[in-house]
Amino acid sequence: MSEQPIDTDSTAKNDSPAALPLWDVFRGGLVVSMPAAIALGGITALDAVEPWHAVGAWIVSLMVAMGIVRRHYSLLDAIKRHIQRRAGSSAPERASKAGDVLDNIADGIGETSELAAALTRLFRVTADRRTQLQALNERHVSIIDNIPDPLIFLNAKGRVQSMNKAARDRFGGRVMGRELSHVARDPALLEAGNAVLAQGGHRMVEISISDPVHQVFTVRIEALPDEQDEQRSALVIFRDLTEIRRIESMRVDFVANVSHELRTPLATLHGFIETLRGPARDDLDAHERFLEIMEQQTSRMTRLVTDLLSLSRIETAEHTAPNEEVALRPLAEHLTAAAELTAARRGIGIVLDIHPDLPTLIANSDEISQVLQNLLENAIKYGRDQSVVTIRAEIAGDLPASISLQAENLVAIQVSDEGEGIPREHIPRLTERFYRVDTARSREMGGTGLGLAIVKHIISRHRGALTIDSKVGEGSTFTAYIPCKAPAVTKAQPFAAG
Repeated sequence: MSEQPIDTDSTAKNDSPAALPLWDVFRGGLVVSMPAAIALGGITALDAVEPWHAVGAWIVSLMVAMGIVRRHYSLLDAIKRHIQRRAGSSAPERASKAGDVLDNIADGIGETSELAAALTRLFRVTADRRTQLQALNERHVSIIDNIPDPLIFLNAKGRVQSMNKAARDRFGGRVMGRELSHVARDPALLEAGNAVLAQGGHRMVEISISDPVHQVFTVRIEALPDEQDEQRSALVIFRDLTEIRRIESMRVDFVANVSHELRTPLATLHGFIETLRGPARDDLDAHERFLEIMEQQTSRMTRLVTDLLSLSRIETAEHTAPNEEVALRPLAEHLTAAAELTAARRGIGIVLDIHPDLPTLIANSDEISQVLQNLLENAIKYGRDQSVVTIRAEIAGDLPASISLQAENLVAIQVSDEGEGIPREHIPRLTERFYRVDTARSREMGGTGLGLAIVKHIISRHRGALTIDSKVGEGSTFTAYIPCKAPAVTKAQPFAAG
């Protein structure tokens, strides 16, 4: 609640000495003048003065006493009323003004000056301490809000009393004042929370939350110290393990896939070696046939190991973006010339649609060559006989809604085939390691299942993006968006290779 501004002059006026009721003044005067009345009565009884002189002297003393009472009582009443108003104020800036008001009240009041001065010091010290505490509290709130892990404070009734920004962002403000079950309906979490509030200490549990996205948390519930056990509260700390669990799962899957990929060729080699040493030792025809198969399996393992090493090397450098300038057309021409013989065996033509004045890429030459080579090899493998594979590059216009890149200047490199196409449900997983739409066909063609994973990581290192479009029965188009220098042309011109 905000404080209303205070008018010092008005406050001083309101706290100025007020007129007391005449009866209160008279009664106070009687009390103060009583000793004088007793003394005058005694003197009169001794016939030292005339009675009417004594009465006159007492009346004078009564008037003086009433003046003193009126003055001091009114000033004390003003101080009392001011303190009562200050007791209901929480604004730090009012404390100094309260001191000014008391200075005005204490000015020239004699015996009450020390009281006013003491109250002035008290208000000012209280104001300073309140300001310090408020600043310290704001600092603590800021520190807690900047902790990236969600923190929730539970009161003695097990309800959410406060939480930091990360918790508000993750669970929303709707859980404020509610029980822990509104944060996550996990039996282990609720049991741990009840145990900590009842017995103290701490508990740790691992939970999964699926709303709005699936996340895995390790939750630590720590009892906060309190003099009375029945008022025990608790701090709930959530640590996100989602990415760690995902990486662990990927590692397990990766080891399993590598083992599976190597097991078949190793078993084949082992079997043929035993056969050549045994029954087929003197069979020359079998030697030729088996050695050819062994060579194929060895080549398959070599490609797998090479791709694994490439993937590892790219991942190691993925956090550093390349800064070289690379001309795309010479690379594409070189790769096309190298692939023409393989494509010609199936009657597949390769068409380049790259303008010679296309701006240079901000890239690593070897890695861009690897991207083009992998995409081109896939297009030739999965394209239909007597079809065309097209490599097109142009300055990227409007990006698809599914991607967002920081680079302003981009080149779109497309590799299209006229193959059987890829069913829609497989497209999101094509860049996963060892994922194949048709496992048997891929292995028959010598694929390792790592080509598109390598392409994805290289493009990611270049701070680019990869999109895949495919229609069953018509073919597929892989588009890589790579940063480039400021464009000098607006449209690519077609060029036929070969």
